[in-house]
Amino acid sequence: MAITGIDRLLHADWSLSPSKCWYAQARRFDGLWRVSAPARIDNGRVWRESVLMAPSQGATLAGFDFPIGVPKQWARQVNVTDFRQWLEMLGTPRWQNFFDTAATHDEISLTRPFYPQQGKKGVRQSDLTQALGVESFDALRRHCEHDMPGRKPCPLFWTLGANQVGKAAQAGWQDVVIPAVLQGAALRPFDGELASLAASGRCILCETWPTLAARLIGAELSGRQSKRRQSDRREVCHRLLMTGLPVTYEASARAVLETGFGERADGEDAFDAMLGLLMMVAVVEGQLPASPVLSPMARQVEGWILGLDQGDGSISGTLTSHLN
Repeated sequence: MAITGIDRLLHADWSLSPSKCWYAQARRFDGLWRVSAPARIDNGRVWRESVLMAPSQGATLAGFDFPIGVPKQWARQVNVTDFRQWLEMLGTPRWQNFFDTAATHDEISLTRPFYPQQGKKGVRQSDLTQALGVESFDALRRHCEHDMPGRKPCPLFWTLGANQVGKAAQAGWQDVVIPAVLQGAALRPFDGELASLAASGRCILCETWPTLAARLIGAELSGRQSKRRQSDRREVCHRLLMTGLPVTYEASARAVLETGFGERADGEDAFDAMLGLLMMVAVVEGQLPASPVLSPMARQVEGWILGLDQGDGSISGTLTSHLN
């Protein structure tokens, strides 16, 4: 079922480094979504005020490729039962060091869980699990992350590796999520599901995962391909232009798709921003399910990735299967 009331879609591929932080945008126009070319986010706080929360932009759904929620194994130990309310407590004395990444294993604590500050000899994942009192690294993943297709994202609090999300979450929560919530933005699923939130006219923030988005809209790379190679991106982009989604591309957007987002090293980041945006179009138009029935833990503490449509973490279909 299509979700009404949303006029603008934003999807951001977030990073601690501004050079790797990009967003794509689409606006509802004459029954279609008019897609703009991705643009770089040079300053997250400025972007929040001038783009995300700018007045008179219409009801907005904004997706971000970092976790919005915390793992239950950690949450139970610190008595976090409502992620939405807990976000507003992060400036209080108990949580004043939460975003300070631990440099050594003896600096890790339940209220300072991000680790390590940098990769060096002797840094181990077991340092983190032992300090946080969990049995395994996998226990620090949220339910929605356990059965993701392809390579799993690292747990929220780990800050090393190509698939880590910790640094992006640190930057994104501080620069965007917390200030936007304090300004009245809604968090999906903590404040409700998309249909009810869209009717409220508020700016809605949600979590995405580009790997999942690619699979859902038929743009998954093969095992031999890499999104870092322009030729491989270009091949996938040709499929994107034929998805059957109700979109129209501005000339600049079509140009970057036809060239595979160019030769630049940051082409993969703009590519991810576009993948997430097109998946969001499919969800809002009812061509992909918006959400399963979530458990109280997912609704209140852990959160849920947009497009993941089964409560057990599985995926029931793709855009192609839902269109046929």
